[in-house]
Amino acid sequence: MSTIKLNEQIAFLRKQKGLTQEELANALGVTNQAVSKWEAAQCCPDIQHLPDLAKIFDVSIDELVGYKSTEGLGALCLRIKDYFSSLPEKKAFENAYRIAALLHEAASTDGYKNNLHWNEKDYSIDQISSWGLSICSEPEGCTGRNNNAIFFSLGEGYITPNGAQMRDLKNTMEQFSNLNVLKTIFALHGLTVCDFDCFVTADQIAAAAFLKAEEVETVLKEIPLTVKEEKGVFKYRLDGAFSYIPALLTFFYKF
Repeated sequence: MSTIKLNEQIAFLRKQKGLTQEELANALGVTNQAVSKWEAAQCCPDIQHLPDLAKIFDVSIDELVGYKSTEGLGALCLRIKDYFSSLPEKKAFENAYRIAALLHEAASTDGYKNNLHWNEKDYSIDQISSWGLSICSEPEGCTGRNNNAIFFSLGEGYITPNGAQMRDLKNTMEQFSNLNVLKTIFALHGLTVCDFDCFVTADQIAAAAFLKAEEVETVLKEIPLTVKEEKGVFKYRLDGAFSYIPALLTFFYKF
């Protein structure tokens, strides 16, 4: 057992219990500085503190020092939170997607109890946005992956839409059944998706959608947009609360 491992365990288990360093120090009758040094790997707690630490954390001494795994779902969730809190800026979403891809694979194989229907992948490094359609539907829930979109739905707690919601859904589906609307939405999304500050003109959208400018102008009056004006020219991007729609619609390609 290495010093670093023990100190990592103390920090991890303290956070799992929701204790501050000060609260842990008070419970043990030591100083805040002592706990801080333990977690920073500057020193180890005296052996006499190990039983008290194990009791406070509600683990065995073997679990405390890492000889026995403390991994349960709660511990795993906390480790994931710790991992994401240490990531560089703008890396959280990509890494969340990579984990979601792994979870899709796990769910699709009943926790790796069934064979994979595709080549084995290392989701920490592999290309993540090129993917065919993969759907798994079970009584417990369903998950799907298509290109760069991943979807999960839990069977438990499913609620059937009420009448008003179904009318809203009908109106939405009718809007998306218009080919010009779809072409405009996908073109606009494709032009702006990689840059939150990017806005484009109706002419740019028309060129990308292979539509006439006046056809695009008609559609732009019907969909939620964020608009800004530069030197008398209006520029557009999909409204933030609406920008998930193009990715969601990709799940309908094969149906």
